[in-house]
Amino acid sequence: MAEPVTSSYGSNPYYTNDRDFGDFSDHVTVWIDKHIGAENTYESIKTKFHDNIQVLQSNNPTEHEIDDESMLCADQDMLKKLSDQVYCLKYFSTPKQGLQYIHDNPHKKIFFISSGTIGEEVVPQLVGLSQIQGIYIFCGFISKHAEWAIDYAENISAMLEHQDDLLERLTRDIALYVETKGDQHKEKQELLKARNCYAWAIKLLNRGKMLGDNGTAKLIDRITKKLDEVHSSPICPSEG
Repeated sequence: MAEPVTSSYGSNPYYTNDRDFGDFSDHVTVWIDKHIGAENTYESIKTKFHDNIQVLQSNNPTEHEIDDESMLCADQDMLKKLSDQVYCLKYFSTPKQGLQYIHDNPHKKIFFISSGTIGEEVVPQLVGLSQIQGIYIFCGFISKHAEWAIDYAENISAMLEHQDDLLERLTRDIALYVETKGDQHKEKQELLKARNCYAWAIKLLNRGKMLGDNGTAKLIDRITKKLDEVHSSPICPSEG
């Protein structure tokens, strides 16, 4: 569970256990790259990725319309602070740092990105971990890394040479994972959590569409139907 972010107006967390927006999903993206992982470098790329995959923020009025009312009513400054803790990108410049974070957070579901060279070292250490949701190799020349990568073809989600292709694929995969979290909450009758997860998934898929993902329409329709179903169901009193 995310650490409660406290308001400057008091010591109580701005959300209750029922509305712990940092605990509705459990995913995070880990990117290991000696260049991108360094501080104060490639800020435009980092900002672009953050803005595209962070579900706790809305980038335009249309996204505000998608957000669940419970999130719209939350303290937006606190949500912004929380967005640096959960559902975000964690950058590391060395395999040791990145692997340490993964091992220190066994409850997190990891979407993993690395260069081809680092991937050759790290991917063999990831394939046995159930927390790994996706492995993405971002490199300039795929053919250069095909020899080692072929041994992990069933584990590597994609090998990509362009950052926009990487972001498009990553955004879709996170959206589909968040949809499954919504399904789990719905099954448990945690309808407020389900509503938020479905709304987040739709928001992510719309962002992917803007990046050029032409396969989002049916996915958005499917998740919208699920969202409509939970909207028509009464929320348990404990979810308020």
